[in-house]
Amino acid sequence: MAILASGSTRRVRPRRVPEAEGPAEIRPPQEQPDGERVHVHQCVMSPVLRPKEYAAPVFDRSLPDVVDAMADWDVACQDRARALSLRVTPGYGLHLVVHYRTPMHSSWQLGSRLRLHHPYARRHFATILQSGVVTSLPRGPIGTIGALVKPEAVTRLVGEHPRHFLGAAIGLDDLFGASRVSVLEEQLAEATTSAERFFHMRTFLLSNLRSRQPDSVVSRAAALLRRDPCLRVRQLAARLDVSERHLCRRFSAMFGMGPKQFVRIARIERVLAARAHGAAWVDIACAAGFTDQAHMINDFKEIVGVSPAELARSPSSP
Repeated sequence: MAILASGSTRRVRPRRVPEAEGPAEIRPPQEQPDGERVHVHQCVMSPVLRPKEYAAPVFDRSLPDVVDAMADWDVACQDRARALSLRVTPGYGLHLVVHYRTPMHSSWQLGSRLRLHHPYARRHFATILQSGVVTSLPRGPIGTIGALVKPEAVTRLVGEHPRHFLGAAIGLDDLFGASRVSVLEEQLAEATTSAERFFHMRTFLLSNLRSRQPDSVVSRAAALLRRDPCLRVRQLAARLDVSERHLCRRFSAMFGMGPKQFVRIARIERVLAARAHGAAWVDIACAAGFTDQAHMINDFKEIVGVSPAELARSPSSP
């Protein structure tokens, strides 16, 4: 994973924690040039004031079978923290978020629909954002660690009903028990490096994993859709030698959404990744499987609430 400057093809490498069994020291944070935004898969963090003082989040990808990545935002200075904003766009992975400092003020927006007090403001929560954009504004020092759980691993971590997390923020206390989550928060707050916090987060995730394995047919279907978002459900079912109805039912049980919605979100994620690398919109639309640029814009407005170009601009306070 790379952090890319918005509107630029220059690559800015994220700081990664060594994949060790225990805590390890990390290098000092890199500075971000004026006016740049930090893209983190489904997240965009944007400096509003004095961006040269902003340190990019630290990443860890030492649980490749369970999470796409973990990120630690550690900004102890209140003034620097309040100069930032964080946006989350739709995806099919489960966001697992723990605040070990002050929780952020969050709002959700889809077109003209706006919720100013979004459940993202909870201290610890899990969610799957299927539509709209969540904007979070720090109210004090930032101390936030997040794990983006792979869609194939969601049921192993939270059980049989991922659909309950769509557009909702379920408290981690309700999922794993208040005492266990309280211990995790205390460990994260007392840690002095991101490496230590990742160690505690990995331990927490692994201790809560169920032994069940993901549905192999559905996992293969998801991989095929990510690779070729132009595949129709009928073609996909034929390739996997199952009926369309059976595939849709098993797909929804595992991901909380059907294959059609899954592929629409997969296209949006592909668009954002390509744009972060500086590709032109017309080329992006073709590569992501849209019939044309208008088709891409319509899908964005329906799922994200704004056009791709509007989303690429610097976020403003709601």
